[in-house]
Amino acid sequence: MPAIAYLECSRCHYRIWNESSSAAVMPASVCPRDGGALYVRYDMEALKVRTRRERPAELAARRRASLGMWRYAEVLPDVTPVSLGEGWTPLRQSRRYAGLMVKDEGVNPTGTTEARGMAMAVSMVASYEARQKGVRPVVASSPGLAAYAAAGAMKAHLFLPRELALAHYLEVVAHGAQVHLVDGSYAECERRVEEEMRRRMGPETGAEDPWFNLSALREPFRVEGDKTLGYELVEQFGWMYPDALLYPRDSEMSLIGVWKAFEEMEELGWVTGRRPRVYVGQSAEQGFAAERDEMVLEIVASSGGKAVDLDGRAIPAALQEWGREEGMLLSQHGAAAAAAYASLLVSGEMEPGQRVVVVNPTDGMRDAEGLAKAMHLHPPVSLPTSLPVGGIITPV
Repeated sequence: MPAIAYLECSRCHYRIWNESSSAAVMPASVCPRDGGALYVRYDMEALKVRTRRERPAELAARRRASLGMWRYAEVLPDVTPVSLGEGWTPLRQSRRYAGLMVKDEGVNPTGTTEARGMAMAVSMVASYEARQKGVRPVVASSPGLAAYAAAGAMKAHLFLPRELALAHYLEVVAHGAQVHLVDGSYAECERRVEEEMRRRMGPETGAEDPWFNLSALREPFRVEGDKTLGYELVEQFGWMYPDALLYPRDSEMSLIGVWKAFEEMEELGWVTGRRPRVYVGQSAEQGFAAERDEMVLEIVASSGGKAVDLDGRAIPAALQEWGREEGMLLSQHGAAAAAAYASLLVSGEMEPGQRVVVVNPTDGMRDAEGLAKAMHLHPPVSLPTSLPVGGIITPV
């Protein structure tokens, strides 16, 4: 496993050098100059030398005992994993479109692609805290943090919308996290996290009661977990790129990580050819504003792709089509990416038979209430409490 050489600001490219041999540069949050997100950088020349004698396929054979995201230890921080079995998710072939495949991230431990980033971030915090002989709480606005905090024996604080889906509320409470309900969206929850972080570092409390902020792009290690999706895709395609990637608008962190993986693989010589075009499916009322949105727009533009605006009917229609025709219950986010593919086929910007990957970032049942609302479904007034003798197995 490589030692971290330095952290680099994604905006101004300012470098924070790692003066020790330790992989965990903690605590680290954002660039001290302009507040930009920090990327982990390794000594790529040393990595090239270490892997020169082994092709990626041989490296994969050596890693076969670990089919999770930790199989890519050569390009991840040297840390003891806090793992629930995340990564190595299936690439499912569409029944209707010869070149289309779905990367189903909903089978991750917490039902979402965020499991990758949370596993890495929590692992790094646990490593740092073990050396400091103390455990500080972690905080974010992502429900999936609760499971990994519990696995790492950490206290977690989750700032979540008051209109939280029941499944998410059960998830965080069952894992022992403290829930702070916020009036507003997830963006408002992130703002409240920032306020709390500033308060805990203020003069009234000093630095004795800080939390580790594991919110998106507020520390450098979630991206390291997120990037493993990019390595998996290329490996599953025989160490080649697909022609295009279709992402939902709401999975910026995953896409940012995947793009970093492509950069690293090219530098190491693990992949050749042109990077895939990236298309982002979004509802027409969504816009781009935050730093991670700027990063996504840059990725989309440099890839030759585009943001695909979808009308209000496209996502529910995609949900039902993929359920009926493919046997896949996509999440609303995955359905946005699938709807973008359909739109691109109609416009002629995508051709049937091209090797295309739709990323389904979340298990559809993780937000059953949201799915039902999108599909204008209402539960029956009452459900049967028992079945007749024989039920559906033998005649009554």
